[in-house]
Amino acid sequence: METLQLAFGTVCALVWCVNCLSVANCGVGKPLYLTPYIESGKIKDGRKAAEVPPLLDNITSYSGFLTVNKKFGSNIFFWFFPAEETPGTAPLAVWLQGGPGSSSMYAVFKENGPFCLDGEANLNRRSAYWSQKLNMIFIDQPVGTGFSFTRSQKGYANNEDDVSLNVYNALLQFFKLFPEYSNTEFYLTGESYAGKYIPSVGYWIHQMNSNASQKINMQGIAIGDGWVDPY
Repeated sequence: METLQLAFGTVCALVWCVNCLSVANCGVGKPLYLTPYIESGKIKDGRKAAEVPPLLDNITSYSGFLTVNKKFGSNIFFWFFPAEETPGTAPLAVWLQGGPGSSSMYAVFKENGPFCLDGEANLNRRSAYWSQKLNMIFIDQPVGTGFSFTRSQKGYANNEDDVSLNVYNALLQFFKLFPEYSNTEFYLTGESYAGKYIPSVGYWIHQMNSNASQKINMQGIAIGDGWVDPY
């Protein structure tokens, strides 16, 4: 538990202090909201602000908050790792943790992310991880999970449609911030209770793509140890 707490503390520091040269030596600061950059067309500035100072071995990554409901002040947190091999042609995958209520940062540090912690809580590079071959987005969802938050009780999801709409809105903003991935093969992945989230989000994308000006090139889903029944 102490190891995971340290990992999450590290993430918190890097997200809220992306302009610091050293994560270990900076204060908490304020959360980085990327939606204003996107809406004002300041994409280059938004990407620069979102770039995470390398934590280890110059691994490139971006993180921040995407506002998915302004009325309730609901914000989705993501951490994006471009593929280390051929990022321009590699598929793009989203990882959704299960729970319900488990942070996808758990996967970053304990499962398929580039980082791992040893018995003394030292940060190391995992020998094999998904972002070596894939462009990977780890998302904390539903709102209220991990670093994703809302300023109103009404901002929490009450059903799978609420969950899916928030994730969908976050993805649309992601593709505006990183337009080079707009036509990339897209996959929804996750485990456990994400067996509920993934089909719902995938169905929502499929339905919205029929009339949306900004379509998501979804090619498939992957669910590990999924909780799919009862509905």
